[in-house]
Amino acid sequence: MALIKDAQGRYEGSGYVRLFGDPDIGRLVSRVHSTLISSGTELERIIKSKVELIPNLDEFLKQDIMPDGVFVADKAEIKKCKTLDFAGSEPDFLVFKRRQGQQKCHVVELKDGDSFDTKKASAEHRAMHSFISKNGARTSYRMQAHFCCFNQNDRQAIIKGFKSVLAPEEAMTGREFCELLELDYMEIIKARATQGEENVRYFLTELVKIDSVRKVFEDLDIVFPK
Repeated sequence: MALIKDAQGRYEGSGYVRLFGDPDIGRLVSRVHSTLISSGTELERIIKSKVELIPNLDEFLKQDIMPDGVFVADKAEIKKCKTLDFAGSEPDFLVFKRRQGQQKCHVVELKDGDSFDTKKASAEHRAMHSFISKNGARTSYRMQAHFCCFNQNDRQAIIKGFKSVLAPEEAMTGREFCELLELDYMEIIKARATQGEENVRYFLTELVKIDSVRKVFEDLDIVFPK
């Protein structure tokens, strides 16, 4: 989870300023919105810190048989790769896994949320399968598509959130993603929950510093110390 205290938000022309009619409240809520958007990037950063990243994907793909284990290429490495044709539709992660003599490339789009409009859901599904169709013959790895909603534990809810464009095997929960990566799902959830508690404290502390908010609470006979 990203932290509100680290977010800049939008101060000029923010719709939240117009919505509340108060620049201080609008700016604070804009920072909350900015934090929500960046939380997906923060989740990717956490995942990358816990896996073995592939330093050179072109060299890795020259192997017909990879070593046992789990090896991950992030979006930045995929973009640098000359072997693959991503054409602007690169996935978030390529997860190469070999266990018990079986190896596969899992193509993963990682989401922090789990509900998308129809146009976006269809576009992301098309982009994923375009990537796989272009690159399936460029490697010795069989590719499998996954759309992971990290905070959702119900595959059917993920399919519904993607407006039913996903096949059942394409939907992936956060727990299943961590099982694929051989990571502790609850460890990541607990770490992010701690940041959530920090966000609550920071948001409320900043909120009651705003004069107009304090005035409303005082009108309700709720008095805060100076």
